Amino acid sequence: MRTKHLRSVTYEHSDMGSKRGSALLPYGPVKAGLTTSPDHATLMANQLAQLMELLNSLESAVQNLNYKSFTLYDTLNTAIEDLRAALCTTQTDGDGTES
Repeated sequence: MRTKHLRSVTYEHSDMGSKRGSALLPYGPVKAGLTTSPDHATLMANQLAQLMELLNSLESAVQNLNYKSFTLYDTLNTAIEDLRAALCTTQTDGDGTES
């Protein structure tokens, strides 16, 4: 049963290949290799636009990371100052002498 099915699929598929033709467009059939590609200046302009978009994205990411690192640095400095102040007050007793 499988052999019959495979033969019919193979036959139908090979039969379809002979029915293929050129793609029909309003301007006539299209042949491979006759399409035109954008000129060099257009390609360069597209690449430049993509690079500028990437550069802007990277600059934005750097600014964001710079802001976050400054915020973290400021928070860390504040915490260290608070810790030093807390340690200094616990190490000295009421008359100002170290215990």
